[in-house]
Amino acid sequence: MEKHFQFNSLEWSGWTIVSVCAVLVVLVSIILLFRYERRLVSHGIGNALMALRISALILILLTFLEPVLTWSFNTEKTGRLIVALDVSDSMNTQDRHASKLEKLQLARALKMIGNDQIDARLDRWETAYAAGEEPAWVEESETANPEKRTQLAESRRENLETIFDEIDQMSRKEIAQKLLTNPAHPILDQLKQRGDIDLVLFAGDAVPTEQTTLENSLAEVPDQVHMELSNLSQALKAAGSGSESGNSPISGYVLLTDGRDNSQLDPVSTAEQLGQMKVPVYPVLLGSANQPKDISVSALDYPQTAFKDDKPLLKARIGTSGFEGQDVRVALMQGDQELTVKRFKSSGVSQLLEFELGSDKPGRQEYRLETDILPGETREDNNEKTFAINFVDDKSHVLLVEETARWEFRFLHNALERDKRIDLQQVLFEQPYMGLLPQPFFPNQLLINAPQANQAANNNAEQPKPFADKDLIIIGDVSPDHVQEEHWKQIQAFVGDQGGTLVLLAGKKYLPLQHRSQTLNELLPVKDLSVVDWNQANFKVPPKERGMHLALTPEGELEPLFQFDATPDVNRDIWKNLPGHLWFLQGTLKPGATVLAYGLSPFNAPLNEERDGVIVVRQYGAGQVIWIGIDSTWRWRFRMGDRYHHRFWGQMARWAARNKASAGNQFVKFSLNKTDVDAGEIATATARWTQEYLKEHPNIKSTVEIVRAAEPDQIVASFELQTQKNNPQLQEANLPELDPGEYELRLKPSTQQPGDKEIVTPLFVHEVKTIELGNLASNPQLLTEMAESSGGKLLTPGTIDELLELIPNLNQEISNQDEVSLWDHWLILVLIMGILTVEWALRKLNGLP
Repeated sequence: MEKHFQFNSLEWSGWTIVSVCAVLVVLVSIILLFRYERRLVSHGIGNALMALRISALILILLTFLEPVLTWSFNTEKTGRLIVALDVSDSMNTQDRHASKLEKLQLARALKMIGNDQIDARLDRWETAYAAGEEPAWVEESETANPEKRTQLAESRRENLETIFDEIDQMSRKEIAQKLLTNPAHPILDQLKQRGDIDLVLFAGDAVPTEQTTLENSLAEVPDQVHMELSNLSQALKAAGSGSESGNSPISGYVLLTDGRDNSQLDPVSTAEQLGQMKVPVYPVLLGSANQPKDISVSALDYPQTAFKDDKPLLKARIGTSGFEGQDVRVALMQGDQELTVKRFKSSGVSQLLEFELGSDKPGRQEYRLETDILPGETREDNNEKTFAINFVDDKSHVLLVEETARWEFRFLHNALERDKRIDLQQVLFEQPYMGLLPQPFFPNQLLINAPQANQAANNNAEQPKPFADKDLIIIGDVSPDHVQEEHWKQIQAFVGDQGGTLVLLAGKKYLPLQHRSQTLNELLPVKDLSVVDWNQANFKVPPKERGMHLALTPEGELEPLFQFDATPDVNRDIWKNLPGHLWFLQGTLKPGATVLAYGLSPFNAPLNEERDGVIVVRQYGAGQVIWIGIDSTWRWRFRMGDRYHHRFWGQMARWAARNKASAGNQFVKFSLNKTDVDAGEIATATARWTQEYLKEHPNIKSTVEIVRAAEPDQIVASFELQTQKNNPQLQEANLPELDPGEYELRLKPSTQQPGDKEIVTPLFVHEVKTIELGNLASNPQLLTEMAESSGGKLLTPGTIDELLELIPNLNQEISNQDEVSLWDHWLILVLIMGILTVEWALRKLNGLP
């Protein structure tokens, strides 16, 4: 321990100079006073008074210099090493496809073969295997007898093959377990001599464990690990669990893994951050680098809901590594019935197959996609996946209302009219009529049933609902003469009370700028509208490049009606490359409105998030209103036909039908964003209340109870929906994690009365459709990047002993410094006051002034 003084005010500032000058003045005064007092008192008393005054002056001067007593000392703190073992599904792989060189190196690492006497011979065998040659089992110097040489060679070869057979029966997880706890070479115990060790099991998540778990069995691991996933980033965030060592700094990570990662995160970035904190990562690569022989159903893409008699498309990704040139058979099954069979010749890479699905009856239909198991496959548990689709026995009922047959109406009408799953009704107010037919080709009046006199007289009579049978109403550029306030009120009831979807298409003549309807203004998701016209500015640009193009927001990308391709990047490109628009009715978002697609200015003007929304949605009561601020979606047909224009409006109609079909009543709509989810997948429950009901019950609380369909009286879980700040009519919450099975969710509002009809929606939780087993090869490239970016090193089972050299000691010596401020310490004040008091008393006792 070292101690020393230091002064914090040695710099010659203005105040320091003034203080020194004042001290000098006081010192001169003391000397003059001393000369005066020597004539009045004895020599001893004078000297004592002089000493007391100078002492007080020195102490006061020291306070100006701010003396501090500091001392430094060293303490030892033991660092921690996190040893994380990958227990994901891919770690259950047996690497029977590994090369003989890999198997020999692994056998030596596990101490299944080798000692000081034969290590040189094993080195020669490894060299031979690396060169692709058969090892020389017996050296000429060992024996000259040809018969004995043959017998000895055969014995050694058979012994090595027996060891290889044992290795073929070991999974990667078991190999990792033996590497750490092998009694012949206990790496884990040797690392513990360097410092504290925290053990972690990881897959989709990371949990702490004990050494006894490693020594006994890893056949069962905690459910929260999520073995169906691999997340290396999660392993690098693990901090261990030991209460004694929890406060010790982490000195490094050792990962025993095959390097598979399907988390869509960047473990290299996480490792780089650890490297900046001087925390290296030492991955130990398990598994063969050779591509295994395996046929797998890697991933499925399909709609969760479809209309009866539709033909929804299943896209299946089939992995075919190691079977180049062989025929692969893939069957779509429903129960024991074989619906469709497809065959293809493997090229060694994954194959994308498409299957048409269909059902002539409504309800939830379960399917299974499976491949034949070929001889020599590494895994046989990844050759099939199950999935389900909910078929709805209904058409989407659409009402299209327009003033004249403008371009938008013509192409929109044709697109919806040809869709067999859409029941379309049209109203066209202005159309040629020569009187040759009894009535115009299209209806030209928007009829609503006014309440009859006898109904009005009866307060209990239910008011008519002219649009009760509709799912979607599309209103174009209609004039205020034809759609008046009474019509807008009926449309408002259709949206807010009946859960319908209203689409408002901007118009150059009338809608909405020429309307003075308070109800329409309330329905619109935007306000303060103004016209933006690029027609003249872009006249010389090729048609496809003219005007404003659209781009999806993150919220828009999640909505089914905007999905033209299952791949997000491809879907974004499709939208950005659709033909642009020359006219736009721009408005400011209202509270609660969400932009699904915004406009990209043709002049690269900066984006205004509040005013550049082209397609905007806003929940209104139990339904929703969609504003489309352009009048030219028909331009999407340029050199593409119906490909995107027809699909967009068809998906819009189906989207609206599903929204209206949500569980609920006239006050609330209760739905899930997904009715079929994988175990562990996040799903959201939503309740949409009407404005009128919330006015009566502003503090309403909503609880959701979850029960198994087979046990409706047994509540599995419950949770409360949270009111959204930007939209008080909306209450949402994520569902808790559930085991695979069939469930029912019941909405329980705080205002529920006995006898009220239950609001129930189904939920199906499936076993995870994991991509974990889609690729079984180890990934040394990723692990190398992680090691290098963190300052660590990639190791193999054969080089795991290097850990003992790379991590020589986890103990850290930390230098600490402490200090005590003297100049403002209370003892200094007491000492100064004591000296001055003694000096005053001594003067008074001797008759001095």
